Amino acid sequence: MNLSSILLTIIQKLDGERTIYAGFHLLRGKRSGQTLQDVEYYGLKSFFGILPKLTVEHFDEAATLLRNSGFIIAGEDSFVNITPSGRQLVENLPVYAFNGWDYRGREMIFFARLSLAIQTVSNFKAGEHAFIPVQKDYDSQNFIRNLFHKQPISDPAYARYIAEELRLCIERSGMDDNQKIIMTHRLSGFKLTGWTWDQLGAHLGLQPFSVYLLFIEGLHKLLVVIEQAADLSFLRKIADNIKVTTYLTDSSRKTQQLFNRGLSIEEIATTRNLKLSTIEDHFVEMSINDPQFPLSQFVTEDYIEAVVAKVKEVETRRLRILKDEFGELSYFQLRLILGARTGAGS
Repeated sequence: MNLSSILLTIIQKLDGERTIYAGFHLLRGKRSGQTLQDVEYYGLKSFFGILPKLTVEHFDEAATLLRNSGFIIAGEDSFVNITPSGRQLVENLPVYAFNGWDYRGREMIFFARLSLAIQTVSNFKAGEHAFIPVQKDYDSQNFIRNLFHKQPISDPAYARYIAEELRLCIERSGMDDNQKIIMTHRLSGFKLTGWTWDQLGAHLGLQPFSVYLLFIEGLHKLLVVIEQAADLSFLRKIADNIKVTTYLTDSSRKTQQLFNRGLSIEEIATTRNLKLSTIEDHFVEMSINDPQFPLSQFVTEDYIEAVVAKVKEVETRRLRILKDEFGELSYFQLRLILGARTGAGS
């Protein structure tokens, strides 16, 4: 697993309808209307926000590697296309188990809690109550402090109970052997320090960034198991409030609240002192994420059915092409239809 292979998978799904940097914004989890639309339209939720700190330099290196290898090519419109050899490579890649849409980087909060919990129990079990915490942030420390309040953290039986939960979770997750090594070796304990990405890369014969990607995917696998398991009570507490509960941005939620009170789009823009285009972005986001979105308030059912049919016929979601077909509809109306009726789950 590496950034280039993930990027190639994204490009294959975008199918020549976006520039290369659509992948960059997607991986970083940009909350713009365009990126949020792409996530839904092209079935890319799994990759959304898995690399919130990805640099443009690192991204460009991965993109250049794909170009130089003949796996992608840019057209005159700067939209990137996958070549036949690239498509063949994608077919041979493993199915990734990322779940970026649901976690959006919060899997690292989960691991911060988990690693501090393991370190604390390990030290207390050994009779060491004074140690330098592996996690420095106040939120993680406060969370673990409250979690362990009045718990028998010095009792070896309590340590065995936690270790067994983690073992069960790892086994159920379907992690490969490398991911199991990465996950366990990143943890710290009594007189034991978690390994760095460089150390793990040297040990496994992998690039450090590939190790990091395997780690993120492994955390997502763990969290899916924890969410569904009734017998992993300790880990369920560690994972509390990690999964995203609402998929709208804070600003879009405010727009939704005003819309639910009966305000028009124009009135909402005035009330919030925002551009009309920004409010339209919020409505498109609402159309994507709310199954009950009242699409018929903005466009007739006949037009909805006609646009959906055209999307299937020409196999494209490019607004410019659809606008040529439906000149009487605004770009905003077309975006609403695409969001509500032509996403990957529609």
